[in-house]
Amino acid sequence: MVLTVASAGSAEADPPSPELTLSARETVDLWDDPSGGARGGAVVLNKLQVSAGLRGERFGLDGLIVHGEVFRTDGASLSSRVGDIQTASNIEAVPTFRLFEGWIEKRFGDEDRSFAIRAGLMDLNSDFDSIETASLFINSSHGIGPDLSRSGLNGPSIFPVSAAGLRASWLPSKPWTLRIAAFDGVPGNTDRPKAFVAVKLRGEDGILLVAQTDYHLSDSAKVEVGAWGYSTAMLPDWPGTNRRAHDRGFYASFEGPLPWVKGGSGWLRAGRADVHAQSIGSYFGAGIAARGTFAARPDDRFGIAVARAGIAGEARKALGISRAETNLETSYQYRISEALVVQPDLQWVHHPSGVAGARDALIFGLRIVLTAAYPRQASPSDAADPNLPAGGPQPPDSGDASPTSSLR
Repeated sequence: MVLTVASAGSAEADPPSPELTLSARETVDLWDDPSGGARGGAVVLNKLQVSAGLRGERFGLDGLIVHGEVFRTDGASLSSRVGDIQTASNIEAVPTFRLFEGWIEKRFGDEDRSFAIRAGLMDLNSDFDSIETASLFINSSHGIGPDLSRSGLNGPSIFPVSAAGLRASWLPSKPWTLRIAAFDGVPGNTDRPKAFVAVKLRGEDGILLVAQTDYHLSDSAKVEVGAWGYSTAMLPDWPGTNRRAHDRGFYASFEGPLPWVKGGSGWLRAGRADVHAQSIGSYFGAGIAARGTFAARPDDRFGIAVARAGIAGEARKALGISRAETNLETSYQYRISEALVVQPDLQWVHHPSGVAGARDALIFGLRIVLTAAYPRQASPSDAADPNLPAGGPQPPDSGDASPTSSLR
């Protein structure tokens, strides 16, 4: 990915937000699973995303923002070869061309106290369960915990299928941010999984409610606590049971600087989900990332992270899998230019749990990211910023006091 982290309190002021922003981002992954996993083999994945944002100030509509994003994905499944449940590449998806986001937002207040309301097709992960330090890593569990990402009948409203929703964000004071959102309980259209506009609203789908509170200990350290739940009871994702349950859970995370690591920051994240509704009952993730490890490469980033997904007892028995799947990842992000980044990546998957009997796997990857934008130096909190990761967390909205993301 091409994210670097800059403190919101940085001496370098962000450029003023332009009225119109356009961006394109091409991400290509080359992967090989030479041994282990379900069946091994090499794959090539691709994701092209194009975004646009429009602010209403020129038209006398202060605080109004319109945003849209489309993407195109191609390539065979890496996870089918590895046999994992924590998808190794966060751009893996069924080949399709899709409208992913299309929303309108109205903001009130200023940078110290504000309120915002947003409606439309939205990515839940742009506001919830999003850890900026973890955005360096390619495994999808570091973008959003699998206890939440694998919930529901068709997942929550995240890549690659979004849902219609309504979100409110409140900044009552500088350290605090509170968010709450309601989404269609079943994203997309299960009858037309490759549709360009994958929306089908049905009463029986119910809704997904999610809420999160952030507390900023400083400009570069924060704590997040969130909870979520589906209004409709559902059958769990393993055979042999007729008992329906309401999928629900909670999570908490901490991220902040590591003074003993040059240019370093780290995080911890833990979550729980209803073991009667889904196969992942618990999750723990942690990692560190450092920028400027080598003096000659001040903008490069290096990191190590671990992700452990605990499997519910009923699911283990029904599927014949282990107690947990653990992923260990190390990655180096080499920034060639402002527009081009390459990133070698190595992941070890212990007890892959997506396929019964899969062996431990060691997989090698290379990510290549090319970005283009107008204007190039947009505000890092702009929704159409081309520097957003390909499938991971997004920057907070401009009323948030948390650190922001940029290429600078």
